[in-house]
Amino acid sequence: MQKRINKLILALCTVLWLATTGWSSEVSDEANRHFNRGMAAVEIAKTVEDYDLAIDEFKQAQSLAPDWPDVYYNLGLVQEKAGKYTDAVSSLRKYLQLAPDSPNAAEIKALIYKAEFKAEQVITDEDVLNIFVSLTDKSQWQIKGITNANLFVKYKWIKSIKRDGQDKLLITWPCGNCPSGVMSQSHRINGRKLEFGTFYNLCKESVQRDNCPEGRRYWLEVVSKNKVTMRMRYWYPEIMGGGTKDASFEFVR
Repeated sequence: MQKRINKLILALCTVLWLATTGWSSEVSDEANRHFNRGMAAVEIAKTVEDYDLAIDEFKQAQSLAPDWPDVYYNLGLVQEKAGKYTDAVSSLRKYLQLAPDSPNAAEIKALIYKAEFKAEQVITDEDVLNIFVSLTDKSQWQIKGITNANLFVKYKWIKSIKRDGQDKLLITWPCGNCPSGVMSQSHRINGRKLEFGTFYNLCKESVQRDNCPEGRRYWLEVVSKNKVTMRMRYWYPEIMGGGTKDASFEFVR
């Protein structure tokens, strides 16, 4: 793996050096200094994370020479390799704006289109939260691929998912013969995953309630911006003989 990364870095360095347009003599020594420090940072990088040093140096050169096309070109290439696709698109577009007659304009446009696509596939923590919050919106999502469909009862499915702080979600579900008719509980997401449980009371009399709740446990995972998978385990109440069954399905946008 390390050997592959080193080859990638070597290839990137070659492209960076070939990209220069000759403006270096027209900018300040300090801008040139940071530009070349950025080049050096790429040369000694051993991991993708090491590209951040090069990005910092190129950005300092950019602040000192805001109309220098080369710095935006090199910055964009390194940002793309570092997985900062949105930033890369911005830098490369700025390069084409400053150097519209560049002989490699077609290649840069192709790279921009690829980076735009990659940026669309990136799912941030904020995206994950918003996706989970939207799952109860029937206008956005369809449920497909249900196994053991009889275990998924729509009127017992969660009523709402709301933000509860920075990385928590407040989940509200109907609980049958609970005094308020609903229950709510806060849950923290784990990366792209969310796990929570609900119960539904089938009996009205308090003496029977211990035998009547049916339980459900859900495991959700955001696969993409347009797909969420879910597994569910259903616990039969004692009045129905007890036991468990599993089901799975997908939310598709």
